[in-house]
Amino acid sequence: MRLLPRPKPVKIDAARAADALMSSRMSSRRDISSPLKSRTQLTIGLFGGSFNPAHSGHMLVANCGLREAGLDQVWWLVSPGNPLKQATNNYERRVASVRALGLPPRMRISHAEKTLGTRYTVDLIKRLQRLHPHYRFVFLMGADNLQQLPQWKDWKEIVNRVPLLVIARPGKNPSASLRARLGKAARYYSFARLPESAAKIIGQSSAPCWTYLTPPLNRLSSTQIRQNKQQTDIEN
Repeated sequence: MRLLPRPKPVKIDAARAADALMSSRMSSRRDISSPLKSRTQLTIGLFGGSFNPAHSGHMLVANCGLREAGLDQVWWLVSPGNPLKQATNNYERRVASVRALGLPPRMRISHAEKTLGTRYTVDLIKRLQRLHPHYRFVFLMGADNLQQLPQWKDWKEIVNRVPLLVIARPGKNPSASLRARLGKAARYYSFARLPESAAKIIGQSSAPCWTYLTPPLNRLSSTQIRQNKQQTDIEN
């Protein structure tokens, strides 16, 4: 009698198994709903921030991504805490401020960072790419974040993983946009910059690549809103 060889034990990648389970849970949430096109065609704009609070300037960035870059959806990634800013708690209040903007159908609030337990953008992007291998991700940011990008953990890996769509937004100083375009990140990846007229193809382009858009500027900032609210509370 000929004996069949004993089957080899199956190795289970614990990380991939955990990601598969998380993907199943996240796909059932309202914040990331069913795609508008087939899964192989979706281009998703990732728009992260503290949103403390969210305001019309943030909406300008998100709308610019949908309109100018031809994104299928924009996911608002509300951060539980920003390593580069003072402690930001009141997570539910910040989520509510995004919801109060009245997001259009192609925008979603995503709790991915809180659900996955990631603290840094690079780790969140890696997890999302593993969870959604059929999606094309584009990272949206204001010009102020482009200037701060070299302070982020593994910032070059971020640029090498996903295309960047940078939208001009004046910060506290009107020259913030100019400083961003002359900053360390912009100079280091100057070879990968696409002209503004090529924004429509950024979702189909391979990283590293980025482009800089200059829509009508909105001078409103979260800091200004908080200061105005504090002044109103004092006067009342």
